[in-house]
Amino acid sequence: MDYEKLTQRIYEFIKTKVKSANAKGVVLGLSGGIDSALVATLCKNALKTDIFALLMPSKYSNEQNLQDALKLCKKLNIEYKIIKIDKILASFLEQSQDTNKIRMGNLCARIRMSLLYDYSALKGYLVVGTSNKSELMLGYGTIYGDLACAFNPIGSLYKSEIYNLATFLNLDQAFIQKAPSADLWVGQNDQEDLGFSYEEIDQGLKALEFNDEKKMLQLNPELISMLKERMAKNAFKRSLPEIFNDLA
Repeated sequence: MDYEKLTQRIYEFIKTKVKSANAKGVVLGLSGGIDSALVATLCKNALKTDIFALLMPSKYSNEQNLQDALKLCKKLNIEYKIIKIDKILASFLEQSQDTNKIRMGNLCARIRMSLLYDYSALKGYLVVGTSNKSELMLGYGTIYGDLACAFNPIGSLYKSEIYNLATFLNLDQAFIQKAPSADLWVGQNDQEDLGFSYEEIDQGLKALEFNDEKKMLQLNPELISMLKERMAKNAFKRSLPEIFNDLA
């Protein structure tokens, strides 16, 4: 892949989406992970100004992720605000029942997105998405949480391609080397959740996308089974809600 041409196309995409919406800029959540760090860098390169980041840790978040996100904001010279979401989360949990860690993680993701859209309205900015293609195909995210956005500049890139683009743009090695994690609870990481590395997952997703039966036979059958199951189960996350229109 020609990453020089790719970045130029992404920059034009970002500028076009902002201009066509008559927006003033973009707002995004910075988690300290590679995806949001890459999107922040792409937006900075494309727009130069009018980029606002929210850093929204909870008591379950990894402190190093916050420090990495702060370092990136200062390096890129973008405006940011830190909002600790623990009090908001506590008020939600008071009304919840038999909450497990997955549901609590979903609450965290939706709280963060609510704040992003609130600041979007305040500033006249668009919320920019940070989910990659691997996550989107698997539905590995919270609907109306981290999956919500006005537009997404990296949603056509597999996770393995995210690393390649991040390397091309010289992102700090702290983002490239850390284990992928949504940071929704203590010790959470993507590979443990999914059971396979993103390198393996991307091979399987590409084989399924292009219906490459020969490649599928070369891969772990448990991997292919997991991918098919997740893709089928979470297909509803990849499209807008269907509206009944059979009025005849």
